[in-house]
Amino acid sequence: MALEKINVGNIANDGTGDDLREAFIKVNDNFENLDTRFDTIPIEAENLGGSGQGLFVDKVDNTLRFKELLGGNNVTLTSNGTSVIINSTGGLDDFLILTDDGSITVDGSTFLGISGGEGIKTRTSLSNLIIDIQDGALKADGSPELSAPLNAANQNINSANSVTANSFIGPLTGLVHGVDVREISPYFEDFDFGDILPQFEHIIDYVVFSTDVDMGAFIGEEVVDFEIDLGTFV
Repeated sequence: MALEKINVGNIANDGTGDDLREAFIKVNDNFENLDTRFDTIPIEAENLGGSGQGLFVDKVDNTLRFKELLGGNNVTLTSNGTSVIINSTGGLDDFLILTDDGSITVDGSTFLGISGGEGIKTRTSLSNLIIDIQDGALKADGSPELSAPLNAANQNINSANSVTANSFIGPLTGLVHGVDVREISPYFEDFDFGDILPQFEHIIDYVVFSTDVDMGAFIGEEVVDFEIDLGTFV
């Protein structure tokens, strides 16, 4: 229902406006209308954080109802005129820690320590926890592998036991079976291996190989086809 407007006339006491009784009837109706509107307006609340727990519950008549804050294990709540104070006596009761291979629950009787693994050492300095690598994490790994090409940055790789590779690029220095290949390389320069001699299985092959045969000249008035079998050249 719309609000009713009181007619006050054109000028004072001109007799054209609402009388007092009619005017106050409209006033009462307007108040009842407003009271009805407030009772039917839904009250909603939004948790501004988005991920926490909201405190508002609902509205009953003219009362907004909120959740009660309670302290858990070793936690007490106090309040003053403007604040709610949360106190923890003796620390939290339980603290769950998850790891790659299991979990642990820290309570009032459990001490949590941070220890380094193989090749790792931990220490404290003032309020800092410092993790040091001892002798290098690569040395501590029993079977290290590379996931990308190794860049030695022009540094040497020393004390290698054996090196296996599909190929080498660039000059190599060192001993091959105890011999420095740089010392014998001059002997292979301009090396004369002599003549390459054929191998024969019997004397006939040797005679045929070492004997020059002059077939002479073929002279005639007519062209004659000749077939000569020289055997097999192996």
